Amino acid sequence: MPASTILLLESDAEVAASIARILTDAGYTVTPTTETADALARLPEHQLVILGTTTGPKSPVDVCREIRAATTVSALPVMCISASEDVEERIAFLEAGADDVVGRSFDARELEARVEALLLRFQRSRDLAPLVTSDGITMHRARRTIAVYSPKGGVGTTTIAANVGIAAVAKRPDKVVLVDLALQFGGIATLLNLDPKQTLADAVRDELSLREPELLRTYSMRHDSGLHVIAAPAGPEAAEGVTPAHVTQLLRTLLDGYDMVVIDAGSTLDERTLAVFEAAEAVILPITPEIAALKSMHALLEYLGESGSVGSKARFVLNNLFARDILKLRDVESFLGSKVAIELPYDAFLYLKAANEGIPIVTSSPKSVAAERFVRLSQIAFGEQGSTPIPDGNDKKSGGLFRRRK
Repeated sequence: MPASTILLLESDAEVAASIARILTDAGYTVTPTTETADALARLPEHQLVILGTTTGPKSPVDVCREIRAATTVSALPVMCISASEDVEERIAFLEAGADDVVGRSFDARELEARVEALLLRFQRSRDLAPLVTSDGITMHRARRTIAVYSPKGGVGTTTIAANVGIAAVAKRPDKVVLVDLALQFGGIATLLNLDPKQTLADAVRDELSLREPELLRTYSMRHDSGLHVIAAPAGPEAAEGVTPAHVTQLLRTLLDGYDMVVIDAGSTLDERTLAVFEAAEAVILPITPEIAALKSMHALLEYLGESGSVGSKARFVLNNLFARDILKLRDVESFLGSKVAIELPYDAFLYLKAANEGIPIVTSSPKSVAAERFVRLSQIAFGEQGSTPIPDGNDKKSGGLFRRRK
C-alpha cells in the first residue's frame, strides 16, 4: 500500500507508542491523540482510524457509533482494539459499526496485515460509492462489470446471469457480453439454446485476441436478443488451461469492446474466481431459503471478508426454489446480517419452461413477476436505479455484512 494517514485514538501512552512504531515502520503516517474531541475533529484528514481506550464520558464503542452516524466520515474505515479478550466486547464494537476488531495482545505482523487489508478493501470500494450532491441526493455510479456466484450449486446462478444479461442488452443491443466462467460445466449456452463453435478455452489460447477487443469478439456468439456470449470450455480438461491471468486480461479487454460485462462465475472457488471478484464492480450472490445454503454462504463471506475480495460489492438475491416457505426473508437477512436486494418468486413451471425451450424468462414471459424482478436486479447490479435521498442518521444501520442483529 502507498503511504496512508492513520488516526490513532489511544489514552495508554505505551500502547499508542507501540502501534505507532509498528505502522510507521510499515510506511504509514500515524497521528496519535489521547483526546476524543480532537480525534473526532481530525477524522476527515485521515484514511483510517484506530480506536483504543479513551478518557472522558465517551467509551470507544460510543466513539465508533458517533463516527458511523456522521455523514461526512461514515465511510471511513474503523478498526477497534478491544481492552480484553471478551467476545461480547468485540461484538459491541461490530454492532457499533467497526470494520475490524483486534485484541489488545496483538502481533505486529497481524496488525500490519489487518490495516493493509482494511485499506485495500475500502480503496477498492471507493469507486463504487454513490456520488452525493450538496442538496442530499445520492447519485448512484453506473457499473460495467458484474459477476454472479454462489458457493452452492443449484441455486440459480446461471439463470440469474442469463436473465440479467438479457435485461441489460435490451437498452444496449450488441453492447453487452455474457461470459460463462463456470469453467468445468458451464450451462449458459444450453440455457440460451446456443451451439458454440468456439469457447473460452479457444480464446485464451489466442494471446493476441486477449489484447485486441475486435479479435476477442470473434470468439463470442450472438444471441437473438443482441447479447453476445462467450461459452465455457467444453469440459474440465479444457478448463485447466484457463489461468487467473487469462481471466484478468480477458475481462479487461472485454471492457474495451463492450459497455457491460456479465459473468457467470459458477460455484467453484479458486484463484480464477478470485480474479473475477477482483475485476467485478458488483457481485450477485444468490441464496435459497435453506440452512445448508445459508451455512455455505456464511463460510464464503467469512473467507472473502478476510481477503477483502467482495465487501460492499455484494448484492444478495433470495431465490425461492421451494413451494413452501422454509425460511422467511427476515430470517435470511438476519442470518446474513445484510439486506437482500431482490427476492425471486417461486414459479417452477415458468423456470422449467424457460430452461427446456432455451428462452430466458425476461424474453419469454416479460410481464411475469420473475421477469420484472430480473430487470430490477439488472438495474441494481449495474447501478442504474437512479437517485435517492440520503437517509437521516437515525435511520442508518451500523456495521457490515457480518453485523449481528438484535
